[in-house]
This record gives sequence, C-alpha cells and structure tokens, in this order.
Amino acid sequence: MTSTKETEATFAGLSVVLKQVETSISPTPLISWLSEIQLLPIWIPLRINEGVTKIMPVLPNSVLYPNLMQSICQQIAQNTLVEWWQKSYELTGVEVDSHALHIIQVAVASAAPLPTLGRAIHAQCFQWFATADTALAEHLHQQNSLPLTVAIQYVSPQKMQLRITLLKKELLAPLLWGLSTNLGESIMLADIPCRLGKWIDILQATSFEKLVQIPPQSLIELRFLSPTSFKQSRAVQPFPLPELVFNSLLRRWNTFALPELQFPEIEWNGLVSAYDLKTYALKMEGGAEIGAEGWVKYRFLDPEQARIATTLAHFATFAGVGRKTAMGMGQTCLVNS
Repeated sequence: MTSTKETEATFAGLSVVLKQVETSISPTPLISWLSEIQLLPIWIPLRINEGVTKIMPVLPNSVLYPNLMQSICQQIAQNTLVEWWQKSYELTGVEVDSHALHIIQVAVASAAPLPTLGRAIHAQCFQWFATADTALAEHLHQQNSLPLTVAIQYVSPQKMQLRITLLKKELLAPLLWGLSTNLGESIMLADIPCRLGKWIDILQATSFEKLVQIPPQSLIELRFLSPTSFKQSRAVQPFPLPELVFNSLLRRWNTFALPELQFPEIEWNGLVSAYDLKTYALKMEGGAEIGAEGWVKYRFLDPEQARIATTLAHFATFAGVGRKTAMGMGQTCLVNS
C-alpha cells in the first residue's frame, strides 16, 4: 500500500452535483463524459438527499484523483449537460472529500433469512479491496489493528444494511472501486444469494483534526450496538469498564492519527454512573462470542481526561470498541447529551 506524503495529502474522493433539466439537446452519457482520459472512472450514485443528486467518479487509487479533478474542471468548461439513468442533468458543481474517517452504508436484500455474517461479510470486504489492489488487500490482511470495521444492521430477516467504516482516507477509493462491481447485482453471503442496492450512502465523514476540536464534556454516554467485549489479562471481559473502552479507543487512535494528534498513555479514573446492558452471543466460525449491548454513562472528573475521552467517544462511531470490530462486534455510537 502506498504511504507517501503525496498519498496522505490527496483527496479521499470526489462527487459531481447534478440538477435535472428539460432539454431538446442530446446530453452526453455521464459514463463517457470524460472519454478522453486514460483511465475512465466508475460512476457510483450516492443516496439522493433532500432532492440533490450526487454521483462519485471512482478510481482504484486515491493518488489518481488530482488529475481526475483537473480533467473534470476542463470538461465542465466545455460541456455540463449529461445523461444519467435515462434522464438529462446539468452538472452544477464538484465536491471534494478530503476526510480520513468515513461511514458507508449499502442496502442488502437476501433470498432467505441470513445467519450471522461476521466472517462472510469480512471476507467479501477484503475481496472488494483485492479487486482494486491485491497488494493492498494482502497488506490489510496482515495488520493487527485494521483501519476499518464491518457490520450488518438488520431491518428484517431478509433486509439489512451493510455498514463499513474506514479510518484512512486512501481506503475509500479502492473499496468503492471493488464495491462498484456488485452494486445492484447479486452476491453470495454464507451460501445465500443476496442483492446489493444500486447506490451507496456516506452517512458520516470527518477528520482526526476536527475530532480533537470538539468541546469536552465530563459526562459521556456510549451505546454499544452489537456485542462488545475486551481482552483482560488472558480472559474476555464483556462489561465495558471505562479503562477497557477508552484504552481500546486510545490504541486505535494512536495507530491511525498523525503523530502530532496522538495522545499519551493514560491511567483512566473514569466512573460508570449509570448503565443498561445485556449480554448476547454472536455466532462465529470458532464458536459463540459473548458481548454486551446497551448503554453506559461514564463520568470523568479530571478535565484533561474528559477532553481526551470526548474526542475518543466521537471516534468510537468510526473505530468501534473492543474485539473483532471487523466482524461485526463492538459497533458503538455516542449518545448526544
């Protein structure tokens, strides 16, 4: 995987903003709108939000985006009338995404009720990375701390949302490049035919720099959306004690944040002030994994610990907490006070 300064400084992604129009002129199909560039992007629609249509031109590597941006700007000067899904649009703008942290969601419908998909969806995600870059997929496979989480959120036994979070900006391009091969198509998960939605939804995107600027709060409530557990000595601890939760987040933060944004080791003195938790078993290939779901309120009396804990609590939405976050466990969100 490329890790040059150029890569670190480049875009995570681009999107063009379209406005539907009525016209007697034949528009240029969007897929051939940039026909003169060497590597054509794959166009991926974002979920229409408040009537605004956005399409992402995706390439397999984010280092290619500056040249793509230049080509888009040159083409806008010549032609802004395009056709997408048999409708005419005017291309009204280009948005640049330079964030490191992303939450991506894709609808999934299955032909039959699905079993627990932790390992199956984990493997599928790596296959998408490998479609864009086999070396990158292998590099990720060897990491002890993965810069991503993967989970399935069930709407009904046969309808669900695939939720992928990314902790490095250069992962968005190869993931979407691989994912594009299956959007709107059938895939097999746990030997059951499933169909992906035709578009993706980027639920949230932010940066490490923005998270450290969030005003501190001494009372923090976290909701654990999927079974969550921790390694404690040689055992597994399902109760989300303050030191286990925030040390887990601190380690992941220091692994992926820039050196100047990293935090020192902390001997946490946070308190659990209230909670509502239940333990659940998540079936895995090697057996059931026990973890806690529910909410916990943590209180930090030390102002400096409260500041760092606030940043890490917001980071938890992207990073997950505890063990096996790339297989569906430890999905976490901050409950706004």
